[in-house]
Amino acid sequence: MHTTLVTGLYPFEHGIQGQQDQHVREGAPRLFRQCSARGMNAAILSEAPTIFTGLDLGASVGLLDADATGGLHQVEHWLSTSHAASRCLLLHYWSAHTPYGATDGKALGETADLLRQGNVAEIRRRYRHAVEQVFENKVAPLLEKLDLTRWSVMLFGDHGESWTPDEYYHGMTVHNRVLRVPLYVHVPFTGNPAPGAGGIVSLIDLYATACNLLDLPRQDDGFGIDLFGPAITDASATASHRMAEIRPGREMADDSMLVVQPYQDGPADVRWSVFDASYRLRGEGEEWHLETQWTEQPVVEEMAARAVPYLAAREAFHHGSSWANRPLAQAAGADEDVLRQRLRALGYL
Repeated sequence: MHTTLVTGLYPFEHGIQGQQDQHVREGAPRLFRQCSARGMNAAILSEAPTIFTGLDLGASVGLLDADATGGLHQVEHWLSTSHAASRCLLLHYWSAHTPYGATDGKALGETADLLRQGNVAEIRRRYRHAVEQVFENKVAPLLEKLDLTRWSVMLFGDHGESWTPDEYYHGMTVHNRVLRVPLYVHVPFTGNPAPGAGGIVSLIDLYATACNLLDLPRQDDGFGIDLFGPAITDASATASHRMAEIRPGREMADDSMLVVQPYQDGPADVRWSVFDASYRLRGEGEEWHLETQWTEQPVVEEMAARAVPYLAAREAFHHGSSWANRPLAQAAGADEDVLRQRLRALGYL
């Protein structure tokens, strides 16, 4: 997801399809590298920079203080010492992420135990509290200090959470409760952006939109749509649909924790979803079923006929991509063993 934000490409295109992947396709764009090349001051700050180990996002990822006051002072300092005419800043607030303040700080620890016990109400309470803290103590005070006649602001989540036995945290399925996330956009003097394809917006659209707002040339040659661009008139399958596709880890429970091991690469390992504003086709390998988009109710009547455009869209995405068959570049930083150690420390492994 993070690589999609800076490349405008689907995971099958840029190559990062799992938590431990580090290799991006050769030549893939990087939004922040383009910003720096244009003479902008560009920076990425994260409350959990270790999860970006080995990834090339186009700029180094610095540590953002998870304390609301400390983090705000950091951003204020960057704003006051950054004197370029144009600036681009990405803030990654990890504190609204699993484990939502659990005492063990593990993604697959205390929170997963509560789920196994069926205590979803407590998980939801902790989640709401974590989100409120981010918005009230971190985002809102920062927006109050920005001159919003000069700043474009995008607020978005890069995933939801499932809270089901088959998905202790995001990354194992493509259920709507994981894929559907908020997006708020503020651009001075423009009003609301036109919706994407049929009202559906994807993370791949944020790169295209940012390039427009920052007056940068798009280098993705991808399927993203500029949310402030002309209304979509293209009737092709890739213009009217969006897609999600992952290669999750295999769950193996033992007495103490959940172990996540990577699948062997193969078509049967892929979990995918192709959707528009009305329906979504969700599958694993070549098995699939159709359901309504917002209520997630199974569609039975004329299912095979209704699924045709979604199957066609999936094929069009894969065959129409100019990136999927390009070679993978070398990883940007630490080796895979170091990355695994850091993910294990965060409770992912």
